[in-house]
Amino acid sequence: MDGNFFFVIGGVLVLAAVVISFIGIRGADSFPPSRGVLLGVIALFALIVGTTMAFAIVKSVDEQDKRNDELAKEEGTTETTATGPVETIDVASPADGSLVFTPNGLEAKPGNVAIDYDNPSPVPHSIAVATANGNVIGQVQPFSGGKQTLDLNDLKPGKYVFYCTVPGHREAGMQGDLTVVGGPTGQ
Repeated sequence: MDGNFFFVIGGVLVLAAVVISFIGIRGADSFPPSRGVLLGVIALFALIVGTTMAFAIVKSVDEQDKRNDELAKEEGTTETTATGPVETIDVASPADGSLVFTPNGLEAKPGNVAIDYDNPSPVPHSIAVATANGNVIGQVQPFSGGKQTLDLNDLKPGKYVFYCTVPGHREAGMQGDLTVVGGPTGQ
């Protein structure tokens, strides 16, 4: 559906209102001519308004899908599964539960990246990765005493931040930088 359709339907609605008003002014004595004509006019307006509303709903859903696709492309991620080689990066937290990542600076090549996160402590931690403007592109839920993998597909070159999502941990310094540099994977 083209966006101009909305304007055409709006124009038809205005035109119908003007014509009905003109007929009403010219023939005030006999307007509406009959109850059937009145019901027909009401039905016409209801049809035009209903069509306009349906079109607006469909168009808004299409626009939202388009914006989501553009945002995914802009952020360098898609909701697809990894295809091609996967670069694996290891990150850990201390066994004593300290609020730090080791290392706190990561580097990867563009493409598919898996972050293997080891949290041996009894203190729950997690790992999330976000773009420079704060859009989260992946995360694991908080856990303790184990390992989890965060898969990031089709990363583009740029600066990202990784951090713990447990309230207060990031603010206490549990974060680091992920820099994606170089050409596409395999070059």
